[in-house]
Amino acid sequence: MSNQILELDHLTKRFGRVVIAEDLSFSVGAGETVGIVGPNGAGKTSLFGLISGDLSPGAGQVSFAGRNITRLDSAARCRLGIGRTYQVPRPFAGMTVFENVLVAAQQGGGLRRKASYAAAAGALERTGIAGDANVPAGRLGLLARKRLEIARALATGPQLLLLDEVAGGLTDPEVTVLVEIVRGINAEGVAVIWIEHVVRALTSLVSRMACLYGGEFIGDGTPAEVFANPRVREVYLGSDVSQAPDGKERHHIGRPTNDISRGDDPPYPPGDTSTVQAVTEEGDLS
Repeated sequence: MSNQILELDHLTKRFGRVVIAEDLSFSVGAGETVGIVGPNGAGKTSLFGLISGDLSPGAGQVSFAGRNITRLDSAARCRLGIGRTYQVPRPFAGMTVFENVLVAAQQGGGLRRKASYAAAAGALERTGIAGDANVPAGRLGLLARKRLEIARALATGPQLLLLDEVAGGLTDPEVTVLVEIVRGINAEGVAVIWIEHVVRALTSLVSRMACLYGGEFIGDGTPAEVFANPRVREVYLGSDVSQAPDGKERHHIGRPTNDISRGDDPPYPPGDTSTVQAVTEEGDLS
């Protein structure tokens, strides 16, 4: 029996002339951590839509835990064990944090009564926001909203968790907090696929990385292997490479950034995920 929790088999998806997936095949093992990178507009979020059921492929097959789920909608896939977050958290602002997560447990996970309350409480504990359970979600700061977004996905009881740029807009210390939350979730056996422009968040957690471009994965391996791939460097890192004061190469991803040393100012301003710097030293990424 295969230990692959997710298998994409020759998926194709287009929006007019925009290619999201072109005969794309990809698999993720049970309990694996995979980071997805790629230029803006590469179709990373749309890929999540194909996995979660928000989008239907034009051709190909999606399998989860050995079952063909290509024709299942997002609600059915959620109850099978695929949980996801979205780039911009949109909680029910007038409801409490606990009520938001309870809705996810009941409507997403299909749980009832005591089981749904236990799942909601457990998700809040795992994401570190149990102390805000009775706070209206509309009053939460950005980090707490990100935690709530993850908690809502966890309350559905996923075997596979899809994280879509959950570190975007956070400060370095906040990113560290978020990484540890995800690390704890993965330690429980939940497979994680994480789309992120904050590269250091991925490289501090994932064991595998893939770069999406033009409807295909142009790199797949360890983070160091992927970022050493010439084609990945060309389409994602670009040619804007400068030497930082610490002697490390600094690759400017997206629009150019100020040449600042990581250890002083944040490498990306709050709220801006298009500006990210990946630092490499002797083939390793930090």
